[in-house]
Amino acid sequence: MLLFAHGLEGHPRGRKVSALRRAGFQVTAPDFQGMTLAARMDLLERVSEAMPEPVVLVGSSYGGLAAALVAARFPERFKALVLCAPALHTVEPPNDQPQRLVTPSGVPTAIIHGTRDTVVPIGASREYRDRSGSAVDLHEVDDYHGLADSLELLVQLCRELSRQEH
Repeated sequence: MLLFAHGLEGHPRGRKVSALRRAGFQVTAPDFQGMTLAARMDLLERVSEAMPEPVVLVGSSYGGLAAALVAARFPERFKALVLCAPALHTVEPPNDQPQRLVTPSGVPTAIIHGTRDTVVPIGASREYRDRSGSAVDLHEVDDYHGLADSLELLVQLCRELSRQEH
């Protein structure tokens, strides 16, 4: 089971969610449209708390930032974390010091980030990986911010991380 947090321009029936569902995943994808970072985090916290077992948390762009922050706050709720071009560099409460954000211990984390991304600098993902150590597997792909050409990799990573024991 996956919990998906879409980005600012995304929605709960977007390309990534659709690809994951076509691949056979059960995906819970709340609607975050128009929400601040704090409101997104609050909704992710409430939805994850209601889920019966630890799930793979997937976040895209601004939703990736929200996902990383919620996973850091409640690591026991998540089997793994998959971030798609996450906006980890964004300064907005409660992420006032993005340079201090790290992946939580015990939560395997994969990041997919396009080398042609002009929306979120790939350096934000590289720095997060460097701060977090071996817990983060960064996949730099020849793609843009929307990662339209990297959906198979997203499905593959979610499959691999879903199989891991928590």
